[in-house]
Amino acid sequence: MKKPFIQSLIKPSINKIAKYVPGQSTIAGSDKIIKLSSNESPFTIPKKIISLIPKLALKTNFYPDGDSNLLKKTISKKFGLKKNQIVCGNGSDDILSVICQTFSRENCEVICSEYGFIYYPIIAKANGANVVIAKSENLSISCKNILKKITSKTNLIFLANPNNPTGTVIFKDELTNFLKQVPKNIIVVLDGAYSEFIQDSRYSDGLELVEKFSNLIITRTFSKIFALAGLRLGWSYSCPEIVHLLEKIRGPFNINAIAQIVGSLILKDKNFLKRSINHNRKWQKKLVKKINDIGLEAKETFTNFVLVKVEKKKIDKKKILCGLLKKKIIVRDLTSYDLADYFRVSMGTDVQLDKFSKELANLVRKYSK
Repeated sequence: MKKPFIQSLIKPSINKIAKYVPGQSTIAGSDKIIKLSSNESPFTIPKKIISLIPKLALKTNFYPDGDSNLLKKTISKKFGLKKNQIVCGNGSDDILSVICQTFSRENCEVICSEYGFIYYPIIAKANGANVVIAKSENLSISCKNILKKITSKTNLIFLANPNNPTGTVIFKDELTNFLKQVPKNIIVVLDGAYSEFIQDSRYSDGLELVEKFSNLIITRTFSKIFALAGLRLGWSYSCPEIVHLLEKIRGPFNINAIAQIVGSLILKDKNFLKRSINHNRKWQKKLVKKINDIGLEAKETFTNFVLVKVEKKKIDKKKILCGLLKKKIIVRDLTSYDLADYFRVSMGTDVQLDKFSKELANLVRKYSK
């Protein structure tokens, strides 16, 4: 039987891709919800920045700066980096996709960690690569297991530090030792979407390691701690040779003018960043304790979300999630990550998290076996 002509046109690897499904954002018939499913900031950006947006919108008939010079300059100053080694993107997922387009090819191998961000395998397969999964250990990325998976066909390694959705972290000593053992002809992508939430001195976001490891690419986002998820803004840092290649591939005018300016301004607002870090630090411990006291198992986190295990012998996870939805509270079911017994909850506001904790406790009491 002949294949439909559309199927004959595409790469075989495309058929292996499952569409990326984001965390639930709405509840039918409800406008007032508590959304704790997508690891977004619980805070809106400062009013002094918001007030500038109508004026910026008056110039949208013109293309934005195609090289994002103002944004790159601000990132460079904020993080002490070289401006010519920064690439900006329409969200960090834009840059991740460009990296895959640049460095993966048909039948090469791309290594991802078990229980890692599910967008990595999608973009790898879209470019014809074979995805190799390295087993995790206690829900943490295993550098040892990644190294064991390297072959002559390996082109790329993706890992998030901290990891989404597990909230675990690789500390600097282990990361540096890992990078030393990866062959120089393999690109290592270190996704630091949640880096700003970590205050532990043992941690490194990897930016200072770029000078030592020319095969390392760091990606970052404005979607989390900087509260710009809706504007789609991200960036990467790597050696000049890699930057030259990525700049060839990325789309022209890939970042809108409003995002460039608002991103530059939010980076300069130290009070907003401090407030976000302090709020998150408080709830990293408080929320974990509350959930464990309720009778579920919350994992230690280094991010702005908590991974929660629901022991199926004791309680039905579906009843918990449905019960929360009835109370207009949305969390992230992690079945699509092969974590069938888990869900993930983002750090919302104080009021939201108190409400979530209260309703979760009621549901656990109601449905415990």
